[in-house]
Amino acid sequence: MNAAVPTRTDERGIRHYDVPLPVDLVDMLRRTVAARGDHPAFVTPSGRTTWAEIGGEVDGLARRLRGAGVTEGDRVAVLAGNGLPFTTAVLATWAAGAVVVPLNHRLTAADLAVLVGDSGPGLLLVGPGMTEAAAATCAAVSAAPRVEVVDADGRFLAGGPEADLPADTPGTDAPAAIMYTSGTTGRPKGVVISHGNALQNAVTCTTVIGRRPEDVELVMVPQFNITGLCSQTVPVVLLGATAYLLDGFEAGRALAAVREHGCTSTVGAPTMWWRLLGHAEETGDDALAGFRLALFGGAPMPTALLERMRAAMPQATLGNGFGMTETCSMITYVGGEDAVRMPHTVGRPLPLTELRLRRPGAGDQDAAPDEVGEIVVRGGQVALGYWTADGIAPLTDPDGWIATGDAAVLEDGFVVLRDRLKDVIKRGGESVFSFEVENVLHQHSGVLDAAVVGVPDEQYGERVVAHVVATPGSGLTPDEVRAFCREHLAHYKVPSVVEIRDELPRNPGGKVVKALLRDG
Repeated sequence: MNAAVPTRTDERGIRHYDVPLPVDLVDMLRRTVAARGDHPAFVTPSGRTTWAEIGGEVDGLARRLRGAGVTEGDRVAVLAGNGLPFTTAVLATWAAGAVVVPLNHRLTAADLAVLVGDSGPGLLLVGPGMTEAAAATCAAVSAAPRVEVVDADGRFLAGGPEADLPADTPGTDAPAAIMYTSGTTGRPKGVVISHGNALQNAVTCTTVIGRRPEDVELVMVPQFNITGLCSQTVPVVLLGATAYLLDGFEAGRALAAVREHGCTSTVGAPTMWWRLLGHAEETGDDALAGFRLALFGGAPMPTALLERMRAAMPQATLGNGFGMTETCSMITYVGGEDAVRMPHTVGRPLPLTELRLRRPGAGDQDAAPDEVGEIVVRGGQVALGYWTADGIAPLTDPDGWIATGDAAVLEDGFVVLRDRLKDVIKRGGESVFSFEVENVLHQHSGVLDAAVVGVPDEQYGERVVAHVVATPGSGLTPDEVRAFCREHLAHYKVPSVVEIRDELPRNPGGKVVKALLRDG
């Protein structure tokens, strides 16, 4: 879809596609089952299923969910890793008219209890290997949900009573999921994603990225994450394509899956690509050469990493997407030659996504063309709101704009991230943007990964501290890093301290948790 595709504008001024699309995510699946029934749908180490088989499994579980008392608008939580149990549970929850709550299975039981207590599901579906975590979680919740554990055949509620499905599918505006933010700076927030939000993101990112029905998508980021669910799993269903579901990232296993199943596209955090490329180079594995689409996201990419990706995947289109849970994943995208030519950007706004840079602390005033401003966006993929005990609380202003908390400038229409507003380092009256320092660090051949934070300093207010992961065998030293930075940065931006670490703390979406670096 491009500028020639007709659009319509609603009463708030937000544009939407004015073309025949599925009514909701349930209608989407049913269309795909009807059109692509014999085509492979999801592949796991246990085998593969066709779309017709997925349609039957989803329909059966949805009827059993209704038989278990699940009705329209109820919440159903899912605690499972990547795989068919998770995927079927999500799709069946939608088919039953309910709202799915995907839980981060990497959290502690105490943290999971916060999410379960906040969302209040009546039913918790528990995947393989998660029984103890589910029990500990429910023990810490005052109003614990009913727990149903997957059986040996990968089915939930097997043999349970069935009931009729709703007469109508949920509809575009109905809540589809409560997706929790990472909570790296405070209590996680439950973001209420509608069926329409997920559909618009799937249609737009599929079209802009260039996905095809014949693609085999490697899903190696967690499906409970907004990227894994809304920018990989849902687009695969929309297209009737095929996905290999990798439960737990490990470079060797990922490359084996690519080779065995002919994967053509994937999305990975930069650290995943470092590990995939490193393992491939060490073992002489050329599995990556078959990729058609190699995507990453969340931040500007190190030039050194892009160069290695181009060498390993000469036929692949490289692409960088930027977004947030509150926008149902993607806001901007840069792909192809632009991704290589302008690696310091995260791309242009997606079609139908309106983006402005607003002057921080100046109300609704836009930043000047050469001024750093806060990214605010508006569009049909912006979520319904935040889940609260009193209902859904709005996350936008009355005109539909949501503030992202990200500072950026525009360069020929491309968004150049400067920092999270909360991460801008104030040193002696000067603003130091961590992304700028990190981009310089990534140019050093001995730097595998890097993150920059500000820590309190009595004389300057804050000082710049760099946390660096060294390339194996490089023998990188803090003095060498600081000398390199002095060659490429103004003196006040040069890190006062360089810490060499084994790895950087990251959340399930692959983003560095800078709060842990500041506190540690």
